[in-house]
Amino acid sequence: MKNKYLKGAHLSERKFKEILRLFADDLTATQIADISGVSRVTINSYLKKLRNQIARFCEAQHPVPVPVVAYDNRQVETHTDHDSDTLVAVKSEVDRLVKPVIFGICRIADRLHTEILPDVSRPMIHAATRGRSVLETLDTTERLRRFNGVVDLGQYRLYRLGNSTTDTVNGGPLMDDVDAFWGLTKHRLAKFKGLNRNTAYLHLKECEYRFNHRNEDLYSVLLELLKNYPLTLS
Repeated sequence: MKNKYLKGAHLSERKFKEILRLFADDLTATQIADISGVSRVTINSYLKKLRNQIARFCEAQHPVPVPVVAYDNRQVETHTDHDSDTLVAVKSEVDRLVKPVIFGICRIADRLHTEILPDVSRPMIHAATRGRSVLETLDTTERLRRFNGVVDLGQYRLYRLGNSTTDTVNGGPLMDDVDAFWGLTKHRLAKFKGLNRNTAYLHLKECEYRFNHRNEDLYSVLLELLKNYPLTLS
């Protein structure tokens, strides 16, 4: 049974496309399992692999190298092998994310990018919003300046950090997209009724991917992604 999108699976390509379309429609794993007739355990396994692939793609699209990110109780260093044009992930075991989960949002050209900030605390964010120079001694100010906003997931709160509210490339209000992205992300994460912090990164990258492709047919976009980078069960 050949499935070019999910290699090594005892699942037909037709059935996998049905699952992928339901995922594109933003249904939960339970809803997808009920509609497709595939067990929830299997659906959860497929969705995790799909989110991993989405995260790798988003990382490869980031114009500023982000060598290490927190990811499912591991850290993953991801880059694009330009010679073979394939995505490469290098994993190493690390401790779990410590609360709270804080991530930054920046817009570059027409895309939004996110980054979890495990070493940024609430006091640091509060100091940054007040322009306090104490952050200079913590070597954090310059890093935070490249974000237009920072979100504290523990408090579901967006802090505006952008130096400018105008997008000099497109001439529009830059924070409008940041606010819209946070609105989408907050709505999606609320569906999970308490997000496991070990999977927060994968869900964040999924929100980033969905937002950046919001004006396209997401099902077709996902098919193209998996055509180039198919999932595997190994």
